[in-house]
Amino acid sequence: MFRITARTTTCFGIAACLTAGVTAADAQLIEAEAPATLDRWMYPFNGSPGTRLSSSTFGAPRLEGFDDHDAQFIVGFRTDSLVPTGLAASAYRVVSATVYATVSNDAQFRYDPTYDNQNTYDNQEEPPYPGLVPDPDAGRPVSLWGIGYREGYTLQTWTETTPFGFNPTVPPAQGARTAFGAVFDPAGTPIDISNHLKAEIDRTPLAIGRNPDLTPGDLVPFDSTFAFEVNLCDPGTRAYLRESLSAGELRFGITSLHPASGGPDGGSGDPSYPIWYTRENPIAQILGLQPRLEIVVRVGSAADYNGDGQRNFFDISTFIADFNAGNPAADVNTDCLLNFFDISAFIAEFNTP
Repeated sequence: MFRITARTTTCFGIAACLTAGVTAADAQLIEAEAPATLDRWMYPFNGSPGTRLSSSTFGAPRLEGFDDHDAQFIVGFRTDSLVPTGLAASAYRVVSATVYATVSNDAQFRYDPTYDNQNTYDNQEEPPYPGLVPDPDAGRPVSLWGIGYREGYTLQTWTETTPFGFNPTVPPAQGARTAFGAVFDPAGTPIDISNHLKAEIDRTPLAIGRNPDLTPGDLVPFDSTFAFEVNLCDPGTRAYLRESLSAGELRFGITSLHPASGGPDGGSGDPSYPIWYTRENPIAQILGLQPRLEIVVRVGSAADYNGDGQRNFFDISTFIADFNAGNPAADVNTDCLLNFFDISAFIAEFNTP
């Protein structure tokens, strides 16, 4: 099911602010929710891509032959029925985007809602990592990334059943995956994060999974839903989201670096890492625990601020109210600050024919 909620606003007493009358509609403010339309356990030994009932995330920290982020969970959301497609990327302003995913295993890993620096992860095998420093808190975080592609695949051509990978940089699987968790440069070009421990580089995820009902260090109970609220302050992330909305589909990768030994059945031994419901899981379908996306996006000019199809004093009033309330929607210039430059940007757009 898809849901779009229209936003309506009432304001009074600002007629003196008007410098122009009503103009034609040129924007929409869309609040939408969508379930995953694609998900894939992106793991070298996955023999049933695109059809599994669960997907685990774990790592092989600094282990040659395998990516640090060894088992990744890719989730995709079609947005073409929710948000107009085919526009220039600059026409999309994402106000908020949150991905939700739910664990199916019980009390097997500890909740950590904070990023852990790369030098807190030891080698998977001997000898110990020489730069190791203590992790100051219990557990390991679960992270959200964008998605990049290699071997000629793209958003349009990569599917749930596409082969895992080719041409590893180190056999059997390191650097081979055809789709990978990524961060982005300001132009939206993906940077593979799969081996940032080996590279001894910290990579900032798009979001860390959080659950307000859990306390850091808690063992995570089954059916706990993690919310990944995307950090929109990064220009590369904004570029990735805008390009994806123009193409009609948003994709993300969920990963964690809980160490595990690999093999055809995933990590061996006690599953001390997250296992996630997929969209195919019948329990998740019944209980509404499939991965899902909530997004608020402005399409077109911010001049039609309330998205009612007209440009008039109600847009001015709504913008002022949001600005004074600290609402991220008033960040018209998308620099993650609310200041004079947003007011100036709004006035410029409002006065542009």
